[in-house]
Amino acid sequence: MTGPVRLRLLRALWVMLAVVVTTVAMAQAKFTINGRLKVEGAGLDGCRMVVYMDGEKHRTISTDLNRFSMEMELNKNYVLSFEKDGFVTKKLSFNTYVPATAAQIGFTPFDFVVSLFKQYDGMNTVVFNQPVGMIRYDAALVDFDYDTDYTKSIQSALEAAQAELDMKQKEEERELADARKRKDQEAKEKAKADARAAKEAATQAKAEAKQDAPIPEPAQAKAAPAVSEVPPPSKPEPAPVKPERKVPVAKPVRASMHSKPMEGAEQRRSSAPRMEEEHSPVEAAVPRKGVEPRPKFEPSPETVIRHHDVIVEPNEVVTVIKVQQGERSTEYRRVARKYSGVFYFKNGTSCSKLIYESEALAEN
Repeated sequence: MTGPVRLRLLRALWVMLAVVVTTVAMAQAKFTINGRLKVEGAGLDGCRMVVYMDGEKHRTISTDLNRFSMEMELNKNYVLSFEKDGFVTKKLSFNTYVPATAAQIGFTPFDFVVSLFKQYDGMNTVVFNQPVGMIRYDAALVDFDYDTDYTKSIQSALEAAQAELDMKQKEEERELADARKRKDQEAKEKAKADARAAKEAATQAKAEAKQDAPIPEPAQAKAAPAVSEVPPPSKPEPAPVKPERKVPVAKPVRASMHSKPMEGAEQRRSSAPRMEEEHSPVEAAVPRKGVEPRPKFEPSPETVIRHHDVIVEPNEVVTVIKVQQGERSTEYRRVARKYSGVFYFKNGTSCSKLIYESEALAEN
């Protein structure tokens, strides 16, 4: 075998070996994503993440979406659809096509947060029919990052949707506040009505008890002394010697109504009435003064509202999260720069990653 022929064979073997090594490396290399799903004003019950690969439904995940990790194959097109009934669906697109040399180096895990908000009647959500973000390989970074051109193309539509969402949320808050006031007023009126009814029932019960009480018999008057008649004395027998004398007959003696009865005389009731004061067994009611207890109403907890925005610049991506609780509003920023790393801010002041994740990404 001549020298040129041998050289050509060696080159062909090296090419074949390089192709095989590259294919094996790309088959083994993976792109890892770390995501978090949040739902404004609700929990994660009923949430699901539908994974599409190359336009076909690949699988559905419905558990542990508060923090999850997933490996993606290289040279594929993925779409992650985050869904919950009654909330606006959001999608993210991942293009994992990379150069062969980049697959051998490996990639940094990509972190992201998706926040779902309530679907309001009449709100324009056409912009959410397409992905709200696209992630692809960036040759300048030699890693995966947001596609800035795509983000700029939908930025205005996303801002308009966010403004409309803010208006709907404020209207809902006013309606909830009015409903709470009406409920509190109804509770107060009901408490007053119950107190009046209880008071009337107590008064009625006392009146009925007084009517049903037995009336005692009046005490009998003491018997007045009876009038007795003294029988006239019998005529004495005439003495044989002395002449007969007439003995006067004693008139009947009648006792006065107020005189002391004679001993041995018959007791009779007096016809004269006697006035005595009768003692009633029913005690007079004692008025009691009481203070009607006022119902206690606990203030309803303040609603926590989070606004999530992504600002894409040529050399950095800024994630802005505004947390509004009542009258308080706090702004958190995550600034990912191409050449200098990732920085975190709270209300314009630098903070740690721990503070950013525990406050800005905290559960509702």
